Amino acid sequence: MKHTFLGAAISGAVLSLFSLAQAETQELPTTGIAANSVEMKLLYIPAGKFTMGSSKSEVGRGRDEDQKEVTLTQPFLMAETEVTQKQWAYVMGSSLQELIDSKEGPLGRGANLKNTPSAIGDNQPMCFVSYEDALAFCEKLTAMDREKGIINESMQYTLPTEAQWEYAARAGTTTVFAYGDVLTSADANFYGVLPYGTDVEGEYREKTTDVKTFKPNAWGLYDMHGNVYEWCLDWYTEQILGGVDPAEMTTGDSRCIRGGPWNRKATSLRSAYRYSYDHTQRTNNIGFRVILING
Repeated sequence: MKHTFLGAAISGAVLSLFSLAQAETQELPTTGIAANSVEMKLLYIPAGKFTMGSSKSEVGRGRDEDQKEVTLTQPFLMAETEVTQKQWAYVMGSSLQELIDSKEGPLGRGANLKNTPSAIGDNQPMCFVSYEDALAFCEKLTAMDREKGIINESMQYTLPTEAQWEYAARAGTTTVFAYGDVLTSADANFYGVLPYGTDVEGEYREKTTDVKTFKPNAWGLYDMHGNVYEWCLDWYTEQILGGVDPAEMTTGDSRCIRGGPWNRKATSLRSAYRYSYDHTQRTNNIGFRVILING
């Protein structure tokens, strides 16, 4: 199944917005990109410093969250939402259900319990994608946008590093979540029966929700808390690396996932929360979002 977009209209708008003015430069547009080949809006995330991880007093913190100072010297653009099922179908030429039905590659423990997506729909987040699936999407989208002149040859789509992800999720905040120290099912999609910072039980929707259902963080990013876990570029490490532009390890046993999903409690949605997963596996609560970088 192949979705279509308003290709000519979108391409013209994007070219006038970005390509004609900046495609020949090496700089990312500080205004972001309003729409690329798949109508994906990308927001400018400036370089900066932040404290990664959680304080020892944070309720629910893990042993792998010791705080480290991190400096990111390069800005990047980040998709305002998780990659949707419509965007995936357009780039990869297959629907979420077709990917599951093909039974290509191993399915993760979530799939063993229920070998179906939690929800189907154009604006639902893509899931049942392995780490390698997500990188393949990035590679194809890069080629597509380069061919259309939306980005230049020095730019590429990829997954965020763990540090880039948490920096963007926090959006300048130091609280447990980008919205403060309380999280309910009115703020994000998760197992709302177990909220954070309150004893008032909320709704458990038992499935993913359309992207942009809930309010964005201060930098305009949606669903950085909840809906689906998101693959990060890094191999998982027992502690945060910290430092200047912390790079991914060259080897490891599993990859980092961040953000928390629709079927976990609120402590798993904290900005500092870290989890790992087999990079070859697919399950119904892991998806991804992309960033655009130079290099």
